[in-house]
Amino acid sequence: MNFGVTGIWGDRSYLFLSLSSKLVMTSFKFAILTFAVLVTTLTFMVNNAYAAPSRVALVLAVEEYPALQASPVGTKRAAAISEALTGLGFQVIESANPGNATARAKLREFAEASDGAEMAIAVLLGHGTTWSGQSFFLPANTDIGRPTDLLSRALSVGNVAQIAGRAKAGGVFYLATTPRFATPVQGLEVRPQVAAPGQNGVVVLSASPSVPVSQLDLAAEKAADALIEALRAPQPTLAGVAAAVAGDGRGAVIGTAPDVPLEATEPVEAEAPAPVATVAPDPPPTAADDGMLEAERLARERAETEAEAERGRAEEARLAAEKAQADVERAQAEARKAQADAEKAQADARKAQADAARALAEAERTKAEALQNAARSQVASTDATGALPGPIDERELGRWQRQQIQQKLRGLGLYTGPIDSIMGPLTREAIMGFQKSRQAAVTGYLTADQYDALLASGE
Repeated sequence: MNFGVTGIWGDRSYLFLSLSSKLVMTSFKFAILTFAVLVTTLTFMVNNAYAAPSRVALVLAVEEYPALQASPVGTKRAAAISEALTGLGFQVIESANPGNATARAKLREFAEASDGAEMAIAVLLGHGTTWSGQSFFLPANTDIGRPTDLLSRALSVGNVAQIAGRAKAGGVFYLATTPRFATPVQGLEVRPQVAAPGQNGVVVLSASPSVPVSQLDLAAEKAADALIEALRAPQPTLAGVAAAVAGDGRGAVIGTAPDVPLEATEPVEAEAPAPVATVAPDPPPTAADDGMLEAERLARERAETEAEAERGRAEEARLAAEKAQADVERAQAEARKAQADAEKAQADARKAQADAARALAEAERTKAEALQNAARSQVASTDATGALPGPIDERELGRWQRQQIQQKLRGLGLYTGPIDSIMGPLTREAIMGFQKSRQAAVTGYLTADQYDALLASGE
């Protein structure tokens, strides 16, 4: 280089600039090499930080319930289970006496760790209940007023099984004891019920349908002890542990437990760093990627919650429809009974009316006979003195003659009854009126003279 300085000064100046350029180039190459090594090291660390565990376990145990009696299974057994799983190489996510929020947070952590894991196991110890064919694990602060509260205030065992099924092999051990609610909740059952999980999982219940309700708590205690012993046994497998917990018909295994070892066969070692390269490696997951995964997880959980809520609403609608149908049938039965009572009352009224009419007719007949007997007695008493003639014998009168008597009495305005030839009370009263008009003895029975006079009247 020549900046216009001539002579030796120009040569020295040129030599100085050449040495400086070489030093700068050497420093630049060293910086690039150092950056590449740093990037490779950071990439290795990040990849190991994001690597999912090969075995993950969730252990939730509730012993103390503020609103319920204590569970006899206890958190001490849960600690032994967690210790055994840790010894088998599981990353254990655990919580003792968790409330609803804590239990759901632990379940979300378990769900994230289960994706892509070799094995995922969940152990639930504490009170549980069943509604509409689904079993629910009750957190410590459980407050259930109606069955649909379980959807937001308890953990669905079926959902936990689905989460465990995200791993290559998964299992859920549901060791449920029986809660005693201060106010009974209609529609809840105490026996555990779980639908069959997917092909990657199995659900083990501490009590089978053959266990009496009074023995459910004892069955849960025995199942917990059997689980601890099976996990501590040499080379345990998921199928073997499930069979041990179910016992000889004491518990129930839903699905097929894969016969895979619970203990890691080989320790997981970090891969050796890659050779230094001049090409920058792929960047680690960014915050945007994490946000997308979180959004997907939340959307999936929201969809599952909405599906459960929809099932709850459908069940409520079904129960309401059944109640309405029962109310309609009860109302129809009451209406039929009321109609039957009304018909019986009408029949009783008709019978009473008929009895009254019959009694009236009997009374009139008795009265007529009494009048006739009195008249005959009077006539008999007067015949002895010759004072009064006797009445004619109406039995000797024909039908036409009796009708003539009624017609003559009607013509005189004394008789208002039918012309039926029946010498009833109305005819007797008319004859008595005729006798009064003639100032004769009032008997209601015509003498021969009165008969002749009556027939001759009006002519």
